[in-house]
Amino acid sequence: MIPARRVVDLRRMMLALTIGATAGVIVGALGGTIADGLVGRAAESATSASRLLAGIAAFAAGGAYLLGSTGHRRAAILLASGASVGIAAWLAVVAARAPGRAALALLESDRAGLEAVELEGRAWVAHRTLGFRLPQPSVALSPAEEIVRETSERAGPGWRDAHRLWAFESSDRAITVTLDLTRAEDASLEALDARARAAAGPLRAQGIEIEAQDARREGARCGSARFGAALAHGGRVEARVLAFEAPSSHRAFHLVVTIVGPEGADARAYLDEIVVPCDR
Repeated sequence: MIPARRVVDLRRMMLALTIGATAGVIVGALGGTIADGLVGRAAESATSASRLLAGIAAFAAGGAYLLGSTGHRRAAILLASGASVGIAAWLAVVAARAPGRAALALLESDRAGLEAVELEGRAWVAHRTLGFRLPQPSVALSPAEEIVRETSERAGPGWRDAHRLWAFESSDRAITVTLDLTRAEDASLEALDARARAAAGPLRAQGIEIEAQDARREGARCGSARFGAALAHGGRVEARVLAFEAPSSHRAFHLVVTIVGPEGADARAYLDEIVVPCDR
């Protein structure tokens, strides 16, 4: 039989852990929200700092409860108030830097280059931090920096903060593949459907008839939509728009993969094999 005193101590410890965890989640969420309002290295630093502060908040809240419940009220007040003042000061300073910046700007780590990897004997092109990957194409493709540069120049600075564009093309320029990565408010079907309509907008503006497939859920936190169109010169465009969350931070993203090539190419089959992080 467990002594009554030990039961009380266990309950007190569990309550302290619960209080600490709650405080850590609240502070981490606030810090993460503020960090999302920054860009570049400032956002990276703020994200790391918010995680550290979440740990401090959890320790301070749980520790203050234990101290107070064992009669050390003065120490509990000093610990709780000191941590609260420090955390509040950091949140206020960083929040002051957030206004005027894109709330859904990409981090530097989001913009990291793609890399060739091999998984289970198969070659892929993968993003090293976000976890999405595409099959290594059977056609030799080279980076098309001109497409990236022209798109960025026409779209302007605001677009560059919110997008990361990769472009590749075959040596004869008969096939072009683009990947457009953006942040999203969430991985909902509504947001995904709106992103797909926006991606197909330029084609519609030219009077091109779009063949679209409604957004559909493919897992707990991911989904995809499709659209395609026949082009006047005999070619075809096929696109898949994917919504997913980053495995570590649960920040939501949209990835639009577009292939322009000859009629009859296996673009749809290739797009079907793209893999994004997904809780199935």
